[in-house]
Amino acid sequence: MGAGTPNPPNPVTMRDKRSGIILNRVLFFTLLFFSLALKCTPLLAVDASPRDRLIGRGHEPWTITANTMSYDETKGLYVAEGDVVIKRQGQVISAQKAKYNEKTGVVELSGSVIVKANGDELSGQSALLNLITRRGRISKGHLFIQKNHYYISGDLIQKTGPSTYRVKNCRLTTCDGEKPDWSITGSDVKVTIEGYGSVKNAVFRIRNFPVMYFPYAIFPVKTKRQTGFLPPSIGYSGRNGLEGEVPFFWAFADQMDATFYERLMSKRGLMQGLEARYVAEAGSKGAALFDILEDRVAVKNLADPKEADLSPYPRTNRTRYWFRGKANQNLPLGLDVRLDADFVSDQDYLKEFESNLFGYQARPDLAGDFGREMDERRSPTRRSSLRLGRDGEDYSFQAATSYYERPENPPTDNTPQPLAEGRFEMLPGTLRQSPPFLGLDTEYGYIWRDAGIKGHRASVSPGLSYPMWLGRYVEFEPSLGYTLNTQWTDEAEGQVGNQSKGAYDFKARLSATAERVFNLGFGNNAALKHKLAPSLSYEYRAPRAQDKQSAWFEPIDVEGKVNRISFSLENFFDARKEKKKNGLEYVQWGTLTLTQGYDVTEARRHENPEQRRRPFDPLVGEMNLRFSSFLTLDSGAEWDYYDHSVSRAEVALDLSIPRSGGRFDSLVVNYLQEKGVSKSLSYSLTLNLPYGFTTGFSESRDLMLRRDIDRSCWLDYQSQCWGVRVIAQRAENVNSFMVTFRLLGMGSIKSR
Repeated sequence: MGAGTPNPPNPVTMRDKRSGIILNRVLFFTLLFFSLALKCTPLLAVDASPRDRLIGRGHEPWTITANTMSYDETKGLYVAEGDVVIKRQGQVISAQKAKYNEKTGVVELSGSVIVKANGDELSGQSALLNLITRRGRISKGHLFIQKNHYYISGDLIQKTGPSTYRVKNCRLTTCDGEKPDWSITGSDVKVTIEGYGSVKNAVFRIRNFPVMYFPYAIFPVKTKRQTGFLPPSIGYSGRNGLEGEVPFFWAFADQMDATFYERLMSKRGLMQGLEARYVAEAGSKGAALFDILEDRVAVKNLADPKEADLSPYPRTNRTRYWFRGKANQNLPLGLDVRLDADFVSDQDYLKEFESNLFGYQARPDLAGDFGREMDERRSPTRRSSLRLGRDGEDYSFQAATSYYERPENPPTDNTPQPLAEGRFEMLPGTLRQSPPFLGLDTEYGYIWRDAGIKGHRASVSPGLSYPMWLGRYVEFEPSLGYTLNTQWTDEAEGQVGNQSKGAYDFKARLSATAERVFNLGFGNNAALKHKLAPSLSYEYRAPRAQDKQSAWFEPIDVEGKVNRISFSLENFFDARKEKKKNGLEYVQWGTLTLTQGYDVTEARRHENPEQRRRPFDPLVGEMNLRFSSFLTLDSGAEWDYYDHSVSRAEVALDLSIPRSGGRFDSLVVNYLQEKGVSKSLSYSLTLNLPYGFTTGFSESRDLMLRRDIDRSCWLDYQSQCWGVRVIAQRAENVNSFMVTFRLLGMGSIKSR
């Protein structure tokens, strides 16, 4: 029986780790039941009338109603009979009869006892509570917890002490009906709040047929995160053999915890993993994961096509690992730190251990949790960085260090490493509260590499702009800037040199805006506004010292001299919808943008028969459609005038068709073409079938190489309280098959 962690009351947000039998909510609800009765005691004062004693006065919002109510002053006994209802702030206790003895502190409820609170419900035949000793019992108890759809019942639920409970003949399920599809039963359950519990004769049942049996088990029942073992996983793969994993969760502080993974693979050995997390105030948080394996397969066999397909590089290391982590930390004075770490032992690690139950996909999604992407698993480099920044109202300061690891470990690594970077940007502001606008951008960096030139770089870029309106609809904005870039390099021969480059930059933009509203009058679409925004831009850049070669990549050297005219035409389509309940709603249906550039320098270049002039840049078009929340289309293309062909195209279609029960049929298509470089198509289709079945198919295909990258199909069945999914997949030239069983409110069991 594995250990679990209920939802934490502190700010820490962790993954849900449940035990085999979840009883802490039962105990919490039982405790609530006893506390409700305890809170009623001040209402039953002797110096008040029976009605006032039961209903309460002052700040007590409890109300008690019944067909008849009486008080025996000699015995100190209050009696309410006939449809007894006790209410307070959404909490209701009902019974046919209620007796309270103020001398003994005993409350007795009988006749269809029901306790309701926050959508949950506890019922029983009778209840006996001692408000002094805080002990009592509920016979034939049935509990429904709405949040996780738990049904829990027991012949007798006893409160044996201030924080101890006992349940006789307990049954847990999330299935509706008297005969659940599955359930967990135990003959005798003892628990201590903020401690541990024990269960005898625990049985997992399908229908009423026993499947798994535990004669005795211990589990935590704390309301906080709890240290303990998590449910194990077991599977099989042709690459790793028989494998199993037993995680251990360690809650060593209120805002920090860790999970240890012990994964044994019959063909590869023991892989040990660690996942550590913390959260702090003001949104600060961090997570780090580390896996290490002493691989029994020490040398990669490049003669095996499956191994060669991973990468063309050899591998001779036995110790294999992957460390990755992210952190967001806020500091005093408005400073914030962002950390990204990513180191891997070899180029094949992520590809070998990605598609299985325990590897890359089975660990937490750091990119999703922190909103910063990680390098794709086939990327030739792994990037790690540390950034310190502060953003003010009129300035921005950033300092960073980065390192790019080459997992294939080349003998000569000439990758430039920006070990030190700094940037200060003064945002454009007015002088004396009137145009023109003045801005300043400064940068510093130190570049190091194992083989090749290394050294320092610095640049400063002041800029001046003067926006002005020429009438009501036309805007003209000229700007002038200068960039000075300096490098101090330490060459491979030991010589030290430096060089400077500069570039003048002049830009001008003339833009206009026109719009018109069209009345539609169909459905709830009242009107459509079409906004047209043409603009004409000119850019002239004159670099100095173009003959000097840079030691590494510099933005100033990307295009060199620039003398270009650009024209763009932007279209915006915004709909106004009228809703009966929420009034007006404005939705953007789509955008369409066309951009055309003309290179003046290329047009003036001396033409020769072998190299004709090509002043026109490709015509770029982008279209985005959002007709509804169920259909979106993002597309873009570039048309080459001289080759008379599409040089680049990209289409992304997402179609969702709503079905009953909150389900959706969906079609997702992505197409990417770059002439002479790549052409790929991926799509995914999901269809909901009758009787709870769902099927789907997905494929990613390289159209240039005419080969599949990934292909999978699945069949899923979902009943009210359980489900199963069967998946067949082919990826990295490896076939796999996986079956996943789901129990509502209890997580998933996977077999591969």
